[in-house]
Amino acid sequence: MKRLIPPDDCPEEIARRLEAIEQHRALNAILGVNPDAMTLAEAYQKQRRRGERIGPLHGVPLIIKDNIACAPMPVTLGCRALGSLQATSDARVVQRLRGAGAIILARANMSEFAFDVRSRSSLGGDVANPLCPSVTAGGSSGGCAAAVAAGMADGALGTDTGGSIRIPCSYTGLVGLRPAFRRSQLDGVAPLSPSKDTVGPMVHRVEDAALLHAIIHGLPPVPLPARSLKGVRFGVIAALQGEDEAQLAVWQRELHTLRRAGATLVEVSLPFLNDIREATCLSLYEFRMAIDDWLRKQPGAPAGLTSIVDSGAFLPEFAPFLRQMLTYNTLKTPLWLAGRRFQRRLRQNLYQAAELQHIDGFLYPTVQRLPESMAKMPPGCAPELAAISGLPAITLPCGVSRRGLPVGMEIMSVQEDETALMTLALACEQAFVGGHNVR
Repeated sequence: MKRLIPPDDCPEEIARRLEAIEQHRALNAILGVNPDAMTLAEAYQKQRRRGERIGPLHGVPLIIKDNIACAPMPVTLGCRALGSLQATSDARVVQRLRGAGAIILARANMSEFAFDVRSRSSLGGDVANPLCPSVTAGGSSGGCAAAVAAGMADGALGTDTGGSIRIPCSYTGLVGLRPAFRRSQLDGVAPLSPSKDTVGPMVHRVEDAALLHAIIHGLPPVPLPARSLKGVRFGVIAALQGEDEAQLAVWQRELHTLRRAGATLVEVSLPFLNDIREATCLSLYEFRMAIDDWLRKQPGAPAGLTSIVDSGAFLPEFAPFLRQMLTYNTLKTPLWLAGRRFQRRLRQNLYQAAELQHIDGFLYPTVQRLPESMAKMPPGCAPELAAISGLPAITLPCGVSRRGLPVGMEIMSVQEDETALMTLALACEQAFVGGHNVR
């Protein structure tokens, strides 16, 4: 598996990645490249020759989603109405990546406004899956996933509100981390739902997810501790397994792999899953006020969501949705308050279920169906479980269907501890690699 390793020849590495971007233009993964990328690579190479090193990502090219500010590149949310908007400063997470030596190579296409579970925008069109170009790469961080899976970079930074990192990572065979909700990390990130928005890594390996997570949160990068699966108890949420036969065949096989590695799997019943839709609509009520506030801070931006809607410069299919959002002029409506109450109740119920059955992590397929076309594929409520509860979750590839599409396994933590979660994920990753080697 590929790793985030500082290149020996930084300009050569950047040139190779830029060539990959050009070769894969048909995927519609990239909205624009950083004009300063090669200049930075040459400067970093000179530092390397002098024996200097900026940090653990010295010269490593990364992709960022186009709702994360990275000056002097545009930040457009994939929307034609925002096509001329330029970032005047870096988001906090970008500042930290650059401080660690990373080169932000390009900005990725996304679902317009980050609304959808596929990546389709009025600026970039549909993002295709490099593993099967006739199907979607998923959304809303699909451009990031497609770029990493196609070799344009070995890592990317996406955003996840209701599954927008984990769904495309599952579709493209990557590792994607949704961290615990922390509002402070959203500085410089265009909002969708401020009560659920997060920023996280999209990479090939769990250890690289840990590295990027530490850097963007201002933590010292340290190796994940080794852990055996012996004695680990996973709560398998059977209600989230879906009915996709191709996926279920892989899923059941890899559950057996975890058992052979020593894990104990117990079935968990969560009756409150039937009520989870109570909180999935929070973005519907939060987006209008959040985006208006964000637009007021952007030089040259439209006056607000009303101006964008009046312009018509966005995907026509979103018009009814946007007009509905314009009707919400206040935040604390009865439905919004009910959604927030359900968030608290869900978290408490998950804590209780974990304590009752002595569970170290919850386990379920990241999505309930594999993608079949460029059409929107409803992923089920599985990605919303972490998004609404605020608990961290990680998806990692556990196998491949007969058609060649990856199957993602999601692990959700029972506490706000990404290190403990990623330690479990690393043990699972090693079990899958070892299990595949002996088949």
